[in-house]
Amino acid sequence: MEVSLGCWREAERADLVSMQLTRLKDLLGLELYDHISAVLREVDNISRLLRDLYDLFPIYRSRFPLVEYYLDIVLPSVQRTFKDMMIYVDNEGLPPRTQWLMMIDRMNDLAHLTLASRLVVYSDFLIQLITLLSRY
Repeated sequence: MEVSLGCWREAERADLVSMQLTRLKDLLGLELYDHISAVLREVDNISRLLRDLYDLFPIYRSRFPLVEYYLDIVLPSVQRTFKDMMIYVDNEGLPPRTQWLMMIDRMNDLAHLTLASRLVVYSDFLIQLITLLSRY
């Protein structure tokens, strides 16, 4: 059941990232509003899905092994993404615009996906895990 606690921890980490992104969005105003909002929406969605998984584990305890393997694959990737994001958005030594642009520039190079696209992939994967767990 350590994986279920991992879901909760990553949901909390997603909430921290969300708070920092909201701060940046407020500071930058309309300039990058749409782009930040797209990333923020996916971070919030991932947080909600991880909490949903955590809440479903006690209900579907017998089915837990079905999703545990897949969570062992996706949770480290989600964790790494959120930790990498925090390096940039939690750095108050940089101006907000620089924080955002550096994060997007450096994180878009990974896996040949934009950051927003990578977060969408994580969300879709978590949705499929919830479906697998609850409708087997």
